[in-house]
Amino acid sequence: MPPMNIVRTVVLAQNLREFHAWCRQTGTSPRDRTVLYASGPHALRGLRNVEIVRYGQWRDRLDGAALAQAVARLEQPSRPAEAAA
Repeated sequence: MPPMNIVRTVVLAQNLREFHAWCRQTGTSPRDRTVLYASGPHALRGLRNVEIVRYGQWRDRLDGAALAQAVARLEQPSRPAEAAA
């Protein structure tokens, strides 16, 4: 069996300080293995079935446009495999 993806919540924040503010506001530990700070578009690779939380000024990041594109791909419904002819 492939390993289970334990990340359930991905937090988009402008920086680590904002991520920690979100954690304090929600009562979540920053070390919780089910929560991931999206440090960049690369952090979203391979994830599925996650909740995306947009917090604070996340779009003001230098990589904000690339991160938004990665999130859009992640939020697209998965396409069923095409049947072979």
